[in-house]
Amino acid sequence: MRAVGLEFLETARRTWTVECDLHAPRADVWATYSDPTTWSEWFPGVRSARYRGSGPYGVGAIRVADVGGHRFEEVMVAWEEGVRWAYSIERATVPLARAQLECTDFEDRNGGTRLRWTIASDPRLILWAGAPVFPRVMKRLFEKATRNLDVAIGARGAAGSPREERG
Repeated sequence: MRAVGLEFLETARRTWTVECDLHAPRADVWATYSDPTTWSEWFPGVRSARYRGSGPYGVGAIRVADVGGHRFEEVMVAWEEGVRWAYSIERATVPLARAQLECTDFEDRNGGTRLRWTIASDPRLILWAGAPVFPRVMKRLFEKATRNLDVAIGARGAAGSPREERG
């Protein structure tokens, strides 16, 4: 897949955005969200995720994820603590796009946090074919992930920090 930066949010052939609210404060949402080892607890389909190396993590860090049995290698292109977190998918066992950027913006909302998930894509034919239903599917997926994330944060308690790769 083609590597892209944040400018791809403006130039991608397709973009989809979903906004969801959490009860948890932004610092706690960020701490859990930016720790890939927690994703299997709350994001549907994620079996495992981790950063390569020992950190500190930020722009340029590589995240490896197993989602539904498919491997993704992602490079962080934005890391503004508590504000924005984004990555470009650079390798995927099932590349649905020629290029894809996923960006999450965090903001305070009514004592909690609003997440704005944006997927920017240069889709391949299979994703184009699913384009009419993709927004509804993504909305349901992200709403479920957000509910799960709120529960996971409540169970975790205080904000943690990203853990390094194991084994």
